This record gives sequence, structure tokens and C-alpha cells, in this order.
Amino acid sequence: MAPTMLVLSAVSRSLALQSPASWDVARDRGMELTFAAAEDAWTPELARWGAFLPLRGTRSVRPAGLARMAADLRRLAERDWDLVQVQTPIVAALWRVLAPAHLRDRTVYVVHGLHAQRDDRGVGPAAVRALEALLAPRAAAVATVSVEDAAWFRALPGLLHPRTIRSLPGAGVDVSRFRDAEPLASAPRPFALFCGDLNANKDPLLAVAAVERCRGAHPDLGLVVVGEGPLAPVLAELAEDRPWLTLVPRTLDVGAWLAAATVLLSPSRREGVPRVVIEALAVGTPVVARENRGSRELLVGGAGTILPAGATAEEWARTVAGVLDGSVPHRPTIGRAWAYDVSAFRPAYARLLDAVRATAGARPPTATDV
Repeated sequence: MAPTMLVLSAVSRSLALQSPASWDVARDRGMELTFAAAEDAWTPELARWGAFLPLRGTRSVRPAGLARMAADLRRLAERDWDLVQVQTPIVAALWRVLAPAHLRDRTVYVVHGLHAQRDDRGVGPAAVRALEALLAPRAAAVATVSVEDAAWFRALPGLLHPRTIRSLPGAGVDVSRFRDAEPLASAPRPFALFCGDLNANKDPLLAVAAVERCRGAHPDLGLVVVGEGPLAPVLAELAEDRPWLTLVPRTLDVGAWLAAATVLLSPSRREGVPRVVIEALAVGTPVVARENRGSRELLVGGAGTILPAGATAEEWARTVAGVLDGSVPHRPTIGRAWAYDVSAFRPAYARLLDAVRATAGARPPTATDV
């Protein structure tokens, strides 16, 4: 009988888009996959890898939604899974609180980005850090994609230190596929591209404001926004009287959009290691990003342009104009992208699965860093 693996997330699109190479690796190792998340437009995509069980609730922390999700997780915890992976903070926290000890000993928490960064201040980030620290030992392993997140977990003291810490090289981008991507013939030219969840953290409205100001000097510049999320109605309303603003709800052909784009805008307030920035580096498209742990890791040394967290839309517009007129230099970036290629990710993720399964039910005395 094939070993069973339960994969938990808040929404389906996280599982379908963040790390699809993971599911190929798990299946190659004989795992029978079951995904559990809130249903969305990406749910059918998960059927390529395994079964799907819907979770009630989303990324909201409203009590009613959390209660429904907790009830669903309790039901899932009644089954004897051989391996469990959790990879969004809300679901990861609930699972590590609710799951029985024998399932926690088979659980790996894959951290695509803690909800508090190195420079974050205030009550909210402090609460996030405290919760993550308290729950860190309640899983067989913690695996991070960000070097800053890995450093934070490694620095936890004594009893709060995770049992095992592993570092993953991003989320497994097929760099060759993006390097060879053909530009989308129907795309507007020239255009800036935003690609990601349409929410306050990703801040697509800053991209709209920046391009709108940049059009004073470059009236032919357009903006393509690829993504889904709570800000979609706001963007649709803005697009009604802005013919230069194109909305693309979802696509499996991000490479073609990146290859056609003049510049990628990444204005996220908080990122782990953003997949779309790695993809832009592979394509060779210039990147302008807000400073966060992801942009620091990927774009340091001139691989892209990093703007301060407090930069205004006017400052973003001037930088985009600099990319268009060549005053903001752009250098080849494929070398940086290769470090996050699927060829590096697959063996690292396979070792992670093997390590968790080998130690299931036991408490390793020390952390293992890879």
C-alpha cells in the first residue's frame, strides 16, 4: 500500500502555483497525495497530482472562519497519514495546535515566508514571532525558502528551537523553460507587468499608481496585472477608464507574459522568495521591487532595482522611466536564477521528505541544517 501524504494550505492556488515541483517529487517517491485547502479556480489543477478535500475558511483570521477550518482539520487528523506538509501560516498554526502528537511527528512546515520580517515593528509582527516560536518544535521539521527566515529559526533558543531545520532553494522554478519562453504575441507593447495575489500585501495598486505617473513621460506604457484576490473588483473598476490597464485573472503561461514585458513590478510589502521574480531573472526581464527579504535575497548586487519600503508612487514612476530610457542599468540575471532551478530544488525536497519519514515518531536530539 502506497504511503499517504496530506498537504494543507489555506487556498488551492498556493499549492498549484508556489511549489508544483514538490508534488512531482512526492509522487516519484511513491507517495499517494491528498490536498486540503479552500476551493478556488486552481483546485482542478491539483487533480493532476492527487485527491482534493475542501477546507472551509480562507486566509482570514476571523473567528468564524478559523472555527470552521479548525473543525475540518480535526476531522483530517483522525486519519493516520504517513506524512503531512503544511505551508501557510494560519493552517500551519492550527494544525500544530490541533493534531495529535503522532501526526505532528510526521509533519513538515514549509515556510514560504513568515508573516513578520526582519525590520517589522509593532504589536502584530511581535505576536507573529511569538506564535511561530512557540509552535516551532511542534513539527518534525521546518523547511524555509528564505535565508532570513532560516536564520530566524536557527536563532531560536533552547526548547523553542525546531527539531530539524532544512533550507530549500526557492520553490523549484524550471529556469530553462523561462529562459526559452517566447514573448506573447498579443501582449501590449511596451508594458509593465504585475503578477501575484491581488491583496494589500502584494500592493498591485502601487503598480497602477506608478505606471499612471510614468505615462506622463512615456504615454505608450501600459500595465498588465495578472492575478486573483480581494482587490480584483477595485482593479476592475480602475480599468474601466484606463484603457492602458489590462487585467488577466489567471494564466499558466507566465513565461510568455514575462518575456514580452518591459519591466516586472514587485511592490510587495512582505515576501519569502517570490517565484515570479526568479522567473523574471530567468527570462532576463528587468525587475523593480520594494525592499523586503525576498528582494534582498534575489536582487542584491544589481540583479534588479530595490526601492525603499516607503518609496512613493512618484519614485516608482521615475525608476520605471529609467528602465525604459536606459538610465537604470540592467545586467544579465540568468546566473542568479540558476541557484533556484528545479534541478537544485528536487533533491533538496526529496531529502526533506526522506528525513521526516525516517524520524517519524522520534524526537531527534539536535537540529539538522542542509
